[in-house]
Amino acid sequence: MAQSVRRVVTGLNENGRARVLMDGPSPHVMEGAASAITEIWSNSESPATYDNEGDRAIFPMQHDPDPGGTLCRVLEMAPGVEIPEGIPLEQLLEVARNLFSGMQSDFEPTLESVARHPSFHKTDSLDYLCILSGRLTMLMDDDEEVTLEAGDVVVQQGVMHGWRVEGDEPVRMFAVLIDGVAAQ
Repeated sequence: MAQSVRRVVTGLNENGRARVLMDGPSPHVMEGAASAITEIWSNSESPATYDNEGDRAIFPMQHDPDPGGTLCRVLEMAPGVEIPEGIPLEQLLEVARNLFSGMQSDFEPTLESVARHPSFHKTDSLDYLCILSGRLTMLMDDDEEVTLEAGDVVVQQGVMHGWRVEGDEPVRMFAVLIDGVAAQ
């Protein structure tokens, strides 16, 4: 399912001049039956260091940025994924727990969250999300739904949310997640 994501990483040469360190498809892809995540880059410090020679993508991927860090990724979601009616919530809860646990997420799904939608979750981060292609509905925990299209940008501030792909086209989204804390 995953489309190749070309990643161009720059840095400085021994004379302090700009050069390309990496240019090619990111090898860090986690594919599932209905989605794929391509890890681009990460950092675990603030301010971020930018004199790195090696590959800073965290793989296997993790759902949340490190404390003080960021994650940069491309997400792809397949259309037509439906949850069959009649599946017990306890079974959906087990699937969601395994999914988030497999992504090293701090989020613990509940019967309430999977009843809203199996993808429903929260991150303790400030997320900048840009829809690159497709149509996606963002589900909020107050039952509001917002349909997003290519070019739309979401600033998500540590909230419960879920996703539903609309139409027949896969969704491709660019995301930057920044470790955060709730305002006091």
